[in-house]
Amino acid sequence: MPLKTRMIGIIALVITASVGLSTAIVLNYQSNRLTEMNAENLRLMSKVIIQGMEDDMLRGFAGTELQRTITNIGKNSEIMSLRIVSPDGYVLNSNIPSEIGYKSKDFVYVRALAGEPVVRGGAMVLHTPIMNKPACYSCHSKQIKVNGVVEIKSDFSGTRDEIFSLRRFLILLNLATVLVVSLVLSLLFAKNIIKPIKALVDTMRKVEGGDLDARVETGATGEFGALADSFNRMIGQVKDLYEKNLKKERKINNARVELDHKRILEELNSRLEFKVKEVETANKAILSLTRELKTKNLELEKMVERLKKISDVGRALASIIEMEELIRLIIRTASELLKAGSGYICVEKKDNERLILQYRKGMGVENVDVPPETNPLYLKLINEGIGVFVRAAEGPGGVSTIGVPLKVKGRMIGGMLLDKADSSFTEDELDILSTMANQATVAIENAWLYESVKSNYFGTIQALVNVLEANDKYTRGHSERVKTLALMIGRRLGLNHQEIELLEHAAILHDIGKIGVNSMVLNKNGRLTPAEFSLVKAHPLIGNEILGPIGTLEGIRTTILQHHERYDGNGYPHGIAGEEITLKARILSVADTFDAMMTDRPYRKAHTIRKVKDELQACSGSQFDPLVVSTFVDMLDSSEQEILHLAGYSIEKAEDRAAQSA
Repeated sequence: MPLKTRMIGIIALVITASVGLSTAIVLNYQSNRLTEMNAENLRLMSKVIIQGMEDDMLRGFAGTELQRTITNIGKNSEIMSLRIVSPDGYVLNSNIPSEIGYKSKDFVYVRALAGEPVVRGGAMVLHTPIMNKPACYSCHSKQIKVNGVVEIKSDFSGTRDEIFSLRRFLILLNLATVLVVSLVLSLLFAKNIIKPIKALVDTMRKVEGGDLDARVETGATGEFGALADSFNRMIGQVKDLYEKNLKKERKINNARVELDHKRILEELNSRLEFKVKEVETANKAILSLTRELKTKNLELEKMVERLKKISDVGRALASIIEMEELIRLIIRTASELLKAGSGYICVEKKDNERLILQYRKGMGVENVDVPPETNPLYLKLINEGIGVFVRAAEGPGGVSTIGVPLKVKGRMIGGMLLDKADSSFTEDELDILSTMANQATVAIENAWLYESVKSNYFGTIQALVNVLEANDKYTRGHSERVKTLALMIGRRLGLNHQEIELLEHAAILHDIGKIGVNSMVLNKNGRLTPAEFSLVKAHPLIGNEILGPIGTLEGIRTTILQHHERYDGNGYPHGIAGEEITLKARILSVADTFDAMMTDRPYRKAHTIRKVKDELQACSGSQFDPLVVSTFVDMLDSSEQEILHLAGYSIEKAEDRAAQSA
């Protein structure tokens, strides 16, 4: 479809829609206006009839004036019927006497009260209510609101015909307007749009055919004139670029001619190839030296890496003060650093006992009971006091061994051996092992010193605990029993060696703070007063202060400080809850409470084991950690007598209490 036709069609459609909409609005307005005028005439007639009725009432002779009015109005040719109807729809008076007494077909009481006209078919019906007024009280009761209804039915067909005639006229007028406007627009488009566009298309075809001198001549102004000017400028620029490209092509052709005269370059290239071969020979020599240097660098990097690891091991050894953990780290680190398949270390402790550990690749470190003297290399190591070095035999299955003695201040305390299969250790690796052995002996000596200090300190504290418990027959042996129970629970819950040792010390010292509490308060018969209980509640804080001078007891101090905290946060001294309390403190709390209920106190007798277990389970989740309680109760259910015996309780007394309770 041509552009002209589409644009004219769109504009004609818009004009048609606009004119049609305005015509519909005018028709609707005229129709409503004619309907309202007819309704207004009917309302005026109704008012005249009602007024005549009121006048008759006032004169005292009802019906004369009203009948005359009805007769006169009924003579109007447009009035189809005029009735006065009772509220229930029966005709009281009419311009057609034969209808009197019958029910009106057009009457609806709700519609009558509304007073709005109704158009039905070719007629308009209006109901006007006759309201009860003082003038009517002589004939009608004051209680009645509506005396009757004036019903007028008029012929509406003439008005409707006028509306239809007006509608046809407006439609024809709109069609003529659309045709005229479309014709005018077609002429304008042909002149101002189609013609300039055709000129532009013709010029584009000329340019496409190679005529770069073609120009658009539209004679138009405005947007199409500007478009034609822009197109003409663009064609001029294209022509300029085309001419420039022609000049460049001529220059390129000249350059090609010049290159043909430079064949001398080939001779120079041949000379360069000879030089390149000389350079390649030199590069091969440099590459050989580079590989050699790289090998040396790799060896140096390995040495630096080993020295770094040795340094790291030295720092790690300096930070460990527990003897067995220290020896485990030494044999594992040495074996992994030197890529040994297995390792063996034996160290004498301060108490003349020996710690023997074996490392196996992929399996880790474990304790062994095999005496080291069964190994001839170890005997040689200890007897001569110098390192041993055995190279692997040629062929598969050969084993290489290196070993160094461990000496502290000139005294032999043990030795270390490493084995490697299918390859040999080197002298450098023996030197590295010797360096690590020197670091290890320093760390071992430090661990001995720490053990000595810690042992002396704990001995002093233990003596104080013994003194504290000796003054109270009810708590004598309490710390030892709590320690035994706590260690059983801790091992069942999977605590490691270091945590078990910490829990053991905390259990022994958990009541050390009671040294600062008056013994009269501790041994009081009967319930404590709030002030006395506040003094007792301070004993975890006092214990923390007593153990404060030794910084390495931080874990023990924390466990002692928290062993009276409750799982629900209502404990003391800080009111912490749940996982904020350390697991060791939660274990100690259960063990401490169990022993308190299982032994006599100044204010009560010991409970039965059944009642103690019930009490622990009742307080699970509030006072105690549910996991610790369930673990301990399961242990008691499976091995009750064994646990009580190991903890130091009298099984006979426990059975007597159970029998008395039953």
